[in-house]
Amino acid sequence: MNIENAYHDATPDPDDGIGKEKYTPFDGICLTDTFQLSESDNIFSEKFPQNSERAMAQKQAPLRVIIGNPPYSVGQKSANDNAQNQAYPKLDGRIASTYAKETEATNKNSLYDSYIKAFRWSSDRLDKDGGGIIAFVSNGAWIDGNAMNGFRKCIEKEFTSVYIFNLRGNQRTSGELSRKEGGKIFGSGSRTPIAITFLVKNPTAKNEKAQLFYHDIGDYHNREEKLDIIKKFGSVGNAGMNWDVLTPDKNGDWLNKRDNVFDELIPIGDKDDKKGASSYFVPFYSNGLKTQRDVWCYNSSKET
Repeated sequence: MNIENAYHDATPDPDDGIGKEKYTPFDGICLTDTFQLSESDNIFSEKFPQNSERAMAQKQAPLRVIIGNPPYSVGQKSANDNAQNQAYPKLDGRIASTYAKETEATNKNSLYDSYIKAFRWSSDRLDKDGGGIIAFVSNGAWIDGNAMNGFRKCIEKEFTSVYIFNLRGNQRTSGELSRKEGGKIFGSGSRTPIAITFLVKNPTAKNEKAQLFYHDIGDYHNREEKLDIIKKFGSVGNAGMNWDVLTPDKNGDWLNKRDNVFDELIPIGDKDDKKGASSYFVPFYSNGLKTQRDVWCYNSSKET
């Protein structure tokens, strides 16, 4: 809509007839819940027939380029918030059978963050025969998050090449590490790291796994410096970006690779072996007291 409005404003007097012949409205704008488009074949609404017709036409069209700044929210912080993300059973099922299936983490909640859903939706939506490009400005925690190794493994399998421009800015850190992370790209409203990601799918490519290209924006840059660096680069084709080629390990780690020496140690317990055949200690597993309302249910203060 922003693009259409800018085009409208740039046309000389399109509304008084003088410049009307120079202005052709774009008939592809759809006001819709993007994720909901893949949930059902029947998306027609009698209240908004024209919009529904556009959405249905979009569903039938082969998409070769998907660009976005997907929202990122893993859900409510507390059960008291009553602000859970909307459920998309079909899309969530695709995440469960791909990203979640491939990950080794016990807590997989972050894989259902809305920005991860955007990656899953767009990966499935790209033209099956012609391939294409996904270009996202998103939360960058997936690059080295422990629970995201299954996501990274799937990205390797599903695409031909991946370009990641890490803009840093993770303010969930502290001290010297926080200063290294630098300014927040989206200002005070963002505490997460941000990354520009290009996923390229070329059906004619012969490589079994994606080639991974990575560029880190560097330490100690404030927000304005980061934006200036992005502007000067201008394109992933700029030779000055000096892309590092990443080599993933068997665990799906791309940057901070775990030390495999732990595989040789005696396991305290194994959730896949509850009878304890390969465990040194008696295998008890529990989340302990987990109320989701901790500050209401218990407190260290006798008076409270």
